[in-house]
Amino acid sequence: MHNPGFRLIGYQFRGLFPILVCVGLLLVLTLALVFLPMHKQAAADPSPVIRAILEAQLFRIELWQASLLALSASLAGIAALLHSRRVAGSLKRLREGLAKLAVGDTEPLTFQHRDEFQELEVPLAGVVSRMEEITRSKLKMLRFLRLNLEGIAQRAESQNLSGQELRESVAVLLRDVDAEIKNLQMRA
Repeated sequence: MHNPGFRLIGYQFRGLFPILVCVGLLLVLTLALVFLPMHKQAAADPSPVIRAILEAQLFRIELWQASLLALSASLAGIAALLHSRRVAGSLKRLREGLAKLAVGDTEPLTFQHRDEFQELEVPLAGVVSRMEEITRSKLKMLRFLRLNLEGIAQRAESQNLSGQELRESVAVLLRDVDAEIKNLQMRA
């Protein structure tokens, strides 16, 4: 089984993919459309002095462009990692909260102020509240059943119940349970 933490890290690095594509396209297009034609023009000049000056200027432009591209790609990468970390942290808390809810732990899910999924906090609190309400209604119904079954058991112990009386008691119990089920369904 895969570690969910690795999937979140993978998500964070997948957040860098658009930046890598953008940088790659910028490099390819700049080389193909700007620097190669400029190098061809500089190499075609008949004067060696002008050729040397043009080559030196192109080299300086290439150095500046490479350093500025590296700087901007680094800053964009840091920004993308910070954003994807915020999203990944929110997803992790959401997954953990839903896993707890699935096993019956009705703990309210809270997000931090800057989380991307903060607007899910209120609907998830409603889900938790509804789960607690369903649990309470089922508990109420089970207590109702237990009380009626205890009554039948006590009557059977204290009196000798015939098969007919036992069937009638069970039929009354079933009728009461059906009425309680309908009552709970109307509330739901």
